[in-house]
Amino acid sequence: MDIFKKNSLVLAPMAGVADTVFRQVCKSSGAGIVVSEMVSAEGIKYKSSNTLDLLSFDESERPFGVQLFGADPSSLGDAAKFVQDYAQPDFIDLNAGCPVQKVVKKNGGSALLRDKVLFEKILTAMVKAVSTPVTVKIRSGWVKDEWVDVEFAKIAQGCGVRAITLHPRSRSMGFSGKALWQRIAEVKQAVSVPVIGNGDICTADDALQMLRVCGCDAIMIGRATYGNPWIFSEVKAALCGQPSEPPSVAEKTATIVNHINLYVETHGEDRASKEMKKHLAWYFKGVPGAALFRDRIFRSEKIEHLIETVNSINTVKG
Repeated sequence: MDIFKKNSLVLAPMAGVADTVFRQVCKSSGAGIVVSEMVSAEGIKYKSSNTLDLLSFDESERPFGVQLFGADPSSLGDAAKFVQDYAQPDFIDLNAGCPVQKVVKKNGGSALLRDKVLFEKILTAMVKAVSTPVTVKIRSGWVKDEWVDVEFAKIAQGCGVRAITLHPRSRSMGFSGKALWQRIAEVKQAVSVPVIGNGDICTADDALQMLRVCGCDAIMIGRATYGNPWIFSEVKAALCGQPSEPPSVAEKTATIVNHINLYVETHGEDRASKEMKKHLAWYFKGVPGAALFRDRIFRSEKIEHLIETVNSINTVKG
């Protein structure tokens, strides 16, 4: 799948974070590909308004993928067809890696790694249902040291999946411990479709090292983007052999204010005044006087107060 080779930086599909606004911010900061938050196949089945909202995106986000989760082959096949017709994304991804309890207790996410027959049935149903490329994101296994990533990657390729993302931890590890990048290298050697590496990329140097160690076709960045969409531009510069300079205070301020304004434009002031607070807390991490800023953020009830707090960063001396 050429888009993963031409656009080597991918924003991870993070629930509650990677909405259309954040995706646009990351795209303008250098992300090559973005993916929706997890979308429930059952939610699509019942045409839940909250679920359909997750399918909204701006054309500027392309290449854009929609990630589905669930555990029923028929529902996921139908959901993939609906997504193809409704949103017309560039690819449709199956989540077979989420470790969160509310997902796995319904046999979705990484729970699929315990049932290779079901995993194969789901991917077969999705691939047959759509002409849009289908991809999959997996973890290395359900339990640490009981790795199934190579086997499941081969199954996925056999089903017609066009690319595979691997987060090389087990479900039992959650996000603790160190991501075992060698697992990505083993999957890359085992399949011919593009392999996207994910896990523990916090800096541009990390990204370069993953590409060297794993030989993967692209890299997916998740939690390191919290309050730091500029990581994409830093990695992009490093990939081109250029210095990866952090943004200036003025550049940071402009991006944050743009993020707020875009959120207001997309979702309205009431929602923005609530939902933007977590993003602003992340943006202020490491800023001198961060605790004071966070206090002001969470006490604020109006957008103009949030913007005033952001602009006050310029007055702080590190």
